[in-house]
Amino acid sequence: MYDIRFELERSSMPVLIPGLTDSLHVRLFSAGCIPLGDWWTHTDHIRSMWRLCRAEEEGASLLYDSKSYEIPTDRFALVPPGLKFKAHLEEVVELFFIHFEVISWPTATVQSVFPEPVTLHADEFRDQLGDELRREVCQADHLGFVLSCRLKSLVHLVMASLEQDLSEEKLALIRHIADGRRDLIQVLQFIDRHIQEPLDNARLASIAQTSESCFIRRFREAMGQTPARYVQDRRVAQASELLVCTDYSIDEVAHRSGFANRYYFSRVFSERVGRPPARYRKERPVAKPFGIQQG
Repeated sequence: MYDIRFELERSSMPVLIPGLTDSLHVRLFSAGCIPLGDWWTHTDHIRSMWRLCRAEEEGASLLYDSKSYEIPTDRFALVPPGLKFKAHLEEVVELFFIHFEVISWPTATVQSVFPEPVTLHADEFRDQLGDELRREVCQADHLGFVLSCRLKSLVHLVMASLEQDLSEEKLALIRHIADGRRDLIQVLQFIDRHIQEPLDNARLASIAQTSESCFIRRFREAMGQTPARYVQDRRVAQASELLVCTDYSIDEVAHRSGFANRYYFSRVFSERVGRPPARYRKERPVAKPFGIQQG
């Protein structure tokens, strides 16, 4: 029998094992290069959403906790999820943005690591890719598979950049967050793939190959919320994406997001997001969708 350990012992090449990024599962919401306006002024109630952005001109800032953060023009800014802010504009400013989430990172824990926006250090390779993607996004009619993958690669490079922008203490906490949820990755991915289906605790526990009581306890310990609450969060996030990126009717959005009917969906969405689905769709920018096919 072939023994790979023999080859490893003879080889001087290191074998690289995935670390932090093994639990970095990124979901893209939208991207664009459009004037910053009211659609960004109010806090987005998708609490798990990160904002990667760069202003094309000076004059745009975020107001939060009695502080002011000017969105840079020569660097990328990373606005963490859950941050309550208002946008302050001295004039019309064009903004290149990518909205995304890291699926397995609980927002409450992330907020302890990222209490405010982060200005990323300069990185020639990453920033050159960002310039290329800005041009591609501006020129594209939609975001197909290739462009979506390239945007995800930029997000991964940004997250890798945090090693130089965060203290060792905060980096250690991020690694702890990732390592502590490895056993739930399969369940979290299953939820996203089957979001329009019934997802009760018994079904999810079977995916985790454990008892229902043990699963609920472990999930709450790792994610800071019950499985049912997490599933509802995922449904609201899915609905938010479909409202912005498709022309599906409210009924179809409700169905594709796993809600029993339009009325229940509208009630839950209004409670969680702060405004009903139709108003949310009207107030959001025209963003290019990520691989969502009509029909």
